[in-house]
Amino acid sequence: MDYIRVTAAAFLLALLPACGTTDQRIDPDAPDPVGGGALESQDIRTMADQMARDIVAYGVLASHDPKEPITFHITELRNDSSGPIDKEIVLTKLRTNLFKALGGRVQIADRSKEGLEAVRAERAAKRAGAVTANPNQAGSVLGSDYVLKGTIKERVQQARDKKSIYYLVTFELTDLETSRLAWTGDYETKFETEKSVISR
Repeated sequence: MDYIRVTAAAFLLALLPACGTTDQRIDPDAPDPVGGGALESQDIRTMADQMARDIVAYGVLASHDPKEPITFHITELRNDSSGPIDKEIVLTKLRTNLFKALGGRVQIADRSKEGLEAVRAERAAKRAGAVTANPNQAGSVLGSDYVLKGTIKERVQQARDKKSIYYLVTFELTDLETSRLAWTGDYETKFETEKSVISR
């Protein structure tokens, strides 16, 4: 009877790891083991780093007068691909990289819906006397010299059980006074998968 109990307990203990989940932290720059032919964390990090470096190196945002830094804002990343992609994570990472790379040499305006609503609400509260205002920060809403926008495009080919997906992510920096294209850069990546997978 004791032998049966010991054997049953050992069997149940052996099943425990199979019933649970195994989580492990992996490098964000490592290829995604899940796959699926979608833009991965590695692509987002590499893309943001590459685009920020290219913009800084090109020098279009360098002001000749340190007292009047150039201002720009990021407007959108249009997804023309068939897969769902969190565009905000790409733009947020790119903005963070640009902020760190450019430091105080440029001004980045927040033109998001949430940012503009917060500005309007705070300005109204200050003018109504509901909250105190810093006289040194009084002024108009910051205008932009340039706008940074982008598009995600793809080309998909499929034959039998194989599928390849080519992504082209293009960013453009436009002069808001003249509409001149001041800078553009591309990020490319390609995936091949053994079967058609809908990325989630």
